[in-house]
Amino acid sequence: MRYYLILSVIFYLLVPKNQAFAQRNYQDGYVVTNRNDTIYGRLRDRTPETSVQIFKMVKMKGFWFFEKKYRPNDIISYRIQDRTYESLWFYNRIRWFTSTHISAPGQGEKVFMRLTYKGKLKLYWDEFRDLDGGYEVQVPYFKKVDSEEMVRVTQGIFGFKKKRLAEFFVDCPDLVERLYDGFFDGPDELAEFYDSHCY
Repeated sequence: MRYYLILSVIFYLLVPKNQAFAQRNYQDGYVVTNRNDTIYGRLRDRTPETSVQIFKMVKMKGFWFFEKKYRPNDIISYRIQDRTYESLWFYNRIRWFTSTHISAPGQGEKVFMRLTYKGKLKLYWDEFRDLDGGYEVQVPYFKKVDSEEMVRVTQGIFGFKKKRLAEFFVDCPDLVERLYDGFFDGPDELAEFYDSHCY
């Protein structure tokens, strides 16, 4: 396996990309397998059209000339250009008109989510295509490192889900107070504040 990885990296670095990969829509990146091996190549996870179609898998081309497909069960993560995606279990549990999101092994299904912040708190974005309008939708979720619970951060154009976030961040009253005062402009700011001011 190591020999295969070394050849992959050497080929990737030495052969001009415009000659080796004539395929459109593929970008530089890598996948991290379940064995923690990193394989470099050219990847794509969506169509380039205005009404984008986001794949449920990532497609990869390398020196082997054939396209490989990796599903969330096949890899730990992948990176395309400056975007990182992690494979995680995701389950939406509904009880008494309340929706709870869980990320626990064996519960729900494995999906890819874009990771934009990683610390004591992780910020994930669920990306999918709106079936009616055909446009891309991005829904942010927070997940604490030591917890299985995930919480949806915003409710569309209505901004932060303040009541739900207040429950989620009960361990940081200062953050909750600032949340209700309109201190945070977006999920990234809130995540950074939690990492630097909360315990």
